[in-house]
Amino acid sequence: MKKNHLPKRLISGVLAALLTALPAAAFSDTEGHWAEGAIAKWSEEYKLIQGYEDGTFRPDQSITRGAFAGIMDRFLKFRTASAPETFSDTAGTYWESSILKLHAAGVYQGNGGKALSGDSITRQQAVTMIARAFRITGDDAAALPYGDGDLVADYARGAVAEMSDRGYITDSWNGDFRPTDAITRAEIVNILSNMIQLLVQETRSYSGNADGTVMINAEGGASLSNMKIPGDLILAPGVTGAVTLTDVTIAGSIKNFSDVQPSVISTGQTPEAPVLPVDPEMPSLPAIQPSEVYTPGTKTGETVAYGSTQVPLYAERERIRLSSGDFYWDGDRLSYAGEDFRVRFGIDVSAYQNRASSNETIDWNAVANDGVEFAMVRAGLRGYSNGSLLSDAFYKQNIQGAMDAGIETGVYFFAQAITVEEAIEEADYVIELLKDCKIDGPVAYDWEMHDATYRVYGTTPEMATACAIAFCQRIAEAGYTPMIYAGSYVSYIKYDQGAIAPYLSWYPEYKSATSEKLFPTFAYQMDYWQFSSSCSIDGIGGRVDANLQFIS
Repeated sequence: MKKNHLPKRLISGVLAALLTALPAAAFSDTEGHWAEGAIAKWSEEYKLIQGYEDGTFRPDQSITRGAFAGIMDRFLKFRTASAPETFSDTAGTYWESSILKLHAAGVYQGNGGKALSGDSITRQQAVTMIARAFRITGDDAAALPYGDGDLVADYARGAVAEMSDRGYITDSWNGDFRPTDAITRAEIVNILSNMIQLLVQETRSYSGNADGTVMINAEGGASLSNMKIPGDLILAPGVTGAVTLTDVTIAGSIKNFSDVQPSVISTGQTPEAPVLPVDPEMPSLPAIQPSEVYTPGTKTGETVAYGSTQVPLYAERERIRLSSGDFYWDGDRLSYAGEDFRVRFGIDVSAYQNRASSNETIDWNAVANDGVEFAMVRAGLRGYSNGSLLSDAFYKQNIQGAMDAGIETGVYFFAQAITVEEAIEEADYVIELLKDCKIDGPVAYDWEMHDATYRVYGTTPEMATACAIAFCQRIAEAGYTPMIYAGSYVSYIKYDQGAIAPYLSWYPEYKSATSEKLFPTFAYQMDYWQFSSSCSIDGIGGRVDANLQFIS
């Protein structure tokens, strides 16, 4: 590894000096431009955004969503890509690879199943994607320091607020953010330049000090020595080689997006020992890989259509044994007329039902007298936006009330885990909640993703499956019966059905009096079927989710 000594000088300062030595006419249209320095740094030195063959940079020109994905991919060097069929409009397009890699990282989410790679990217879209790439989250309800802050879309508010608060957005000359304007090439490099002061792109040794945040994106890693970093140290996802930090002090924190753990060495030759704080607000990194958690199921070679996607079927799961004629309405409840199963009727409740009930209390004796044989009580949740773990305000009250009324009682947890570590954390949280409670029903893992506002958006199927299994394994180890709740999208697209076959399944598909098919149309037999979200139950105010349990 080649050693590069930069004694008593800032590394980035030297780079800046080199940049100033570039010909003044590096681009014919950037001299005197407000972003001239950032353009020289990120185009001429780092080559992340290129100029044109005619010698221009075109700083005020807009950029497409696809080209923006290409810049972010070159910047962070993502390694994992989503399936080619993720978007309906990317096949064979120039930016397909970058878009699919950004999607797998939860950065590029598309719209209505399309990537829209040829559309111009707006300022709020670009800022949001950059924030996602660096796992920067903000308060969605925060006041924005712009005259047109009320025009910023809900999905972008947290990102815009936090990126602005950190000083990364410095191009709002008239006090407006201009959220729906197309972002320009100059505005993009300005944000990147404000975020990263030194980019380490080559696998070699560096010594000397930096003047801000340092990011390593060299695939082979790098060695930093005798260095003071007044900002953060960022390891990009594309780093796979060794990273060695010898006598390095970091004023900020380490943001490690790679799978590499840096080696820390203190020689005692510097007055300050290495200080390597890890960012406490950074989401957990996937140190435990899906391959360490489960073995993929066995595909039969058959498929089932889910929308325009052909989903593989798995040998381990039993095919559905329910069909037309097996069910009939009895008021607002479905009854089973088939012969294959013994069926029980049950409900699931959360704080919403308490708050709709008199004195915020469910009359569980009345519930039992109304024919409810089992209840699933929400124990808690992870916030789908900020990731905080919270208990349901009435979970203890509901568990005790249902058990006292002789109703079999289980619990469910609304999960938003994006790593195996977070899934285990969620399971441990539920186990802790239940330590003073007695239940005799299952503990369900309810991992949902309705749209791009959910933090789990972009989670790979392998990781989603691993999270579900890790949760269930932890719950089983604690002596409870685990169960997995999942709708058709998560069941077909996110979960390896063969791998999760050992666990009880709970499937939602709502029916009404106008339903043409009065049975679940899922490919596999479920243990519990949530058939309605609008059932009326004595003792509970408002509408309640209704379920049937199938017992062979």
